[in-house]
Amino acid sequence: MLTIFTPTYNRKSTLERLYKSLKNQTLKNFEWIIVDDGSTDNTKNLIESFIKEDEFSIVYKKVENGGKMRAINIGALLATKEFFFIVDSDDYLNEKAVEIIQEEIVTLPLDYAGLVFRKVEILDNGSPVKEKESFGEDQIDSTPINIFYKKKILGDKAEIIRTSIMREYPFPEIEGEKFVPEGYIWNQIGENYMFRYIDKGIYYYQYLEDGYTRKFSEIIKNNPKGMKLYYSYMIKTNIPLKNKIKFLIRLLQSICYERKKDRRNK
Repeated sequence: MLTIFTPTYNRKSTLERLYKSLKNQTLKNFEWIIVDDGSTDNTKNLIESFIKEDEFSIVYKKVENGGKMRAINIGALLATKEFFFIVDSDDYLNEKAVEIIQEEIVTLPLDYAGLVFRKVEILDNGSPVKEKESFGEDQIDSTPINIFYKKKILGDKAEIIRTSIMREYPFPEIEGEKFVPEGYIWNQIGENYMFRYIDKGIYYYQYLEDGYTRKFSEIIKNNPKGMKLYYSYMIKTNIPLKNKIKFLIRLLQSICYERKKDRRNK
């Protein structure tokens, strides 16, 4: 039914929390695929200890460091289940997450891309930053662009996508770069498929100091082609003019950084 996929890079310190949340699931009809993106912190031995416990199916693959997007593409090819759920190595799940997902999948139309749940930001002590960041309705059938720009449902979300569609829409792999915003793919999928948004928080996350979200300026400098790809795409979508202007400015930044990077590499 479900592949839970985790790309990881030097996250030995947080992986055990995620593993415990998977071990405590009320339903265990899932597989956990981990693509280790060249970790140097002995992640392999930790995962091997999880495998020995034999609580559920775990597939571990270590690759040379190539970034989260390439790791996702590898994970989608390794997946054997119908649905693909990306859970980052520094996050974890509600113990009923898989049970809730299965309940919702049963009624999901066959031509829908998948389900989207709320993510819940937590503090160091495990308590939520906000009691509830509601979608406003128990269930909404929509697309990522409409949800964000028309319904104004902002913030991070937990997407569970049909594995066949993940393979249909792989992330671009750009030589010398390691990042393309996930929205680039989710929004493209939304051009051809509907998503079902469920107002339940099943995914817990924290913003780490060395995580992608907190390192935006560094990301755009190191991955200008990937960011240019994303901003060029977003400018062409049906979004408000003020947002297009913002993306245009970001696009120009990306082009500037791309030229600087090209000059350095000559």
